[in-house]
Amino acid sequence: MPAKGRKFDKNKREWFAMPLVVIELLADVFNAGEKKYETFNCLQTFDDADRRFYNAAMRHLVKCQMDPLARDEETGCFHGSQVAWNMLMRVYHCEKQPKGGENEM
Repeated sequence: MPAKGRKFDKNKREWFAMPLVVIELLADVFNAGEKKYETFNCLQTFDDADRRFYNAAMRHLVKCQMDPLARDEETGCFHGSQVAWNMLMRVYHCEKQPKGGENEM
């Protein structure tokens, strides 16, 4: 009987059970942003990124408060997907920002 292979993946992020159909909604927002701005613009450094991405998320949240399937007229994306996207970008930028930056109070 052949020996079993080894894989050092204990305590690593699990991806297998993630429903990719959910990620498609985020991909729609990314694609709309790519058309409006440019590829990977969302990963660039922004002045006051925390406040700006939070505000964008809240503007979209207001639009989908009464209708979770409300769509943005400009992009055609669900406002709820844009809420999720902006909150992810907020976390991304806050995590990338060095300590002592704009988020310190």
